[in-house]
Amino acid sequence: MPRAALIFLLILTIFAGPAAAEGPDDKPLDGSVADARTYAAPGASRSNAATAFADDFLCAHAPQGTVAPVPAPFDRWLVVVCTVEGQALVPVEGTAWYAYGSRDLVSILALPPGTPAPARQGPGPRYDIRFAAFYAIEATEERRAIALRRLKLALGGAPMPIADHVYQIDAVSSVPNLRYNIFFYVQGMKPRMALVCLDRCTRALLLDVATRSTTASVAAP
Repeated sequence: MPRAALIFLLILTIFAGPAAAEGPDDKPLDGSVADARTYAAPGASRSNAATAFADDFLCAHAPQGTVAPVPAPFDRWLVVVCTVEGQALVPVEGTAWYAYGSRDLVSILALPPGTPAPARQGPGPRYDIRFAAFYAIEATEERRAIALRRLKLALGGAPMPIADHVYQIDAVSSVPNLRYNIFFYVQGMKPRMALVCLDRCTRALLLDVATRSTTASVAAP
């Protein structure tokens, strides 16, 4: 497997409305979802800029309206990319998302493998299977307390990181009934950890957000 193996984060949610404020249940996280290695798949090193451009990995040739804008401050931390199988969320250049406690790189797909693709309506999966909308908010007061409680459950007794701010972004896929709820725990306006949830965080994947060399290979389709 390449050094920059791509780990697909596969979470199906049934949330239909805007970001919810309710708290999680007080029970352990479902390890079958929390273990990102369950979803390991070969990745490819994107070292050739010309090839990446031809593949439109950075969505430079996406038809109008097929790439939803990422709201601030999340546009400093993540970007939408266009893979041959649909859009994905990846960290901005110079940072990486690792499954907590590992060096497994993580990406978030608009269409998890094994999920039936919607009927083709446009130019193909690269632009049809996409993130239709993003909803973002800073978690304050009760919402912040809930987000920190979720992190504590995910850490399972490990020390809690210091978080100056907590932000939540919901990424709504064009695939019916698929919505990600993602929390970023920020110190000095840089995310240190992230938690991707469903079912009130009874199933989730905890991520370490780390700085990585810009010369390192980057996971790509």
